[in-house]
Amino acid sequence: MCNFAANFVLDMKNLEEEILQKSLELFMEYGIRNVSIDTICNELRISKKTFYSYFKQKEDLVDAILTYDEKINVEEMKKRFGNKNAIESLISVLKEIKKNIDCQPKLMWLDIKKYYPKVYEKHEIRRRSIIRKDFEMNLQQGVEEGFYRDDLDIELLSVLHSYQLKNIMTSMSQYPKKYSKKRLVDFFIDIMIHIIANEKGLEYVRNNYYESES
Repeated sequence: MCNFAANFVLDMKNLEEEILQKSLELFMEYGIRNVSIDTICNELRISKKTFYSYFKQKEDLVDAILTYDEKINVEEMKKRFGNKNAIESLISVLKEIKKNIDCQPKLMWLDIKKYYPKVYEKHEIRRRSIIRKDFEMNLQQGVEEGFYRDDLDIELLSVLHSYQLKNIMTSMSQYPKKYSKKRLVDFFIDIMIHIIANEKGLEYVRNNYYESES
């Protein structure tokens, strides 16, 4: 009986994850407004009754998808960059931002912002909180390792970092031909590194980042 109950719970969790995975895949490709609950159910070959046993409405699904996607991204970042020193980790993350800057599912995010503003705001706040906490940890690690200045205001810098890149991209997007996204991200990287790094850190970056980009 106990084994049956455990397997039942596992199957439920597996199906929930399948719904999230398939929905995220469809939303990223077609946008949220263009994908109905019927489409999701047909793709997964489940009934709408089964779907609604997990998510009462589409907004709940959108909320859960953002949490799911966020969890996957955080785990992937920790797996890939968790064992690096602070400046290697920062460089790797900034490279990843630049590599993925044009791969964001724009239509999906536009739909979330327009049709699910409360969900959008909730996850924007959480996203900024995660970025802020991770950057605080990176700054503390970098100071301890001798790559970053030891007089940094870590709290204020982490807040600035959590807002800065998105604000730069949003403000400058009105000049897409003159200011490419790659140029803007490189500009942001250059500013951030020169704010936080000491001479040892700047030398490390020159040897391991700028030369590799040329």
